[in-house]
Amino acid sequence: MKIGILNAGNLGSRLARAWAAAGHELVIAKDGEDRKIAPLLAELGDKARLGTIREAAEFGDAVLFSVYWPRVEAIVAEVGDALDGKVVIETMNPLGVTAEFVHFHDLEFMRDSSTSEDLQRRLPKARIVKGFNLIAAPSLEAAAWAEAPVQANVFYATDDSAAGDVTRGLIADAGFRPVNAGNLKGARQLEQVGVLLHHVADNEYGGDADLIRLALAVVEANPGPITRERVA
Repeated sequence: MKIGILNAGNLGSRLARAWAAAGHELVIAKDGEDRKIAPLLAELGDKARLGTIREAAEFGDAVLFSVYWPRVEAIVAEVGDALDGKVVIETMNPLGVTAEFVHFHDLEFMRDSSTSEDLQRRLPKARIVKGFNLIAAPSLEAAAWAEAPVQANVFYATDDSAAGDVTRGLIADAGFRPVNAGNLKGARQLEQVGVLLHHVADNEYGGDADLIRLALAVVEANPGPITRERVA
């Protein structure tokens, strides 16, 4: 499959490696200085090439939209209509930033919307899918879970079932188990789970240093639920 990577940051570069290894063709763009992804491009060789944001959007049958949330408006303006009809997997969380460069969840925005719904409004002809927002980049490699008792899941949400099927395949190609979380409005809950993971990291673990080690998985009871007779 042809995949455009809109912003090969920490997360986009991890997925670029996995998808190139799975045989996909990539055009990779950086929102910023291209020199920062020169080592990645050298590593991937003929499996990927550098492009502008617009070129990566035009190239991909599927596009990874892994953009810093405050930069969305600028990136959408640069993309224009190049994402019309494309499967667009967006990975964002609604993180604001203070003047001191401290990040925080925009809880006011999260009460009534999600980054996915916002992007769908901005790109009404794109086929938006929420995905890959709950695993930190350093753990978004299958090798990070090689000795874990349970494999991390990647949850996705979309209103387009065919786009969801494409996303399932790309999640599997990245080495993770896909879990369908329903329609695009469900992206709100996926982003809110990100807040929960921060609380868990702060209260059960050692804070941000451990947050990058955490992820969620759906676990099925085995041998199964135990039923007992109820007393009326």
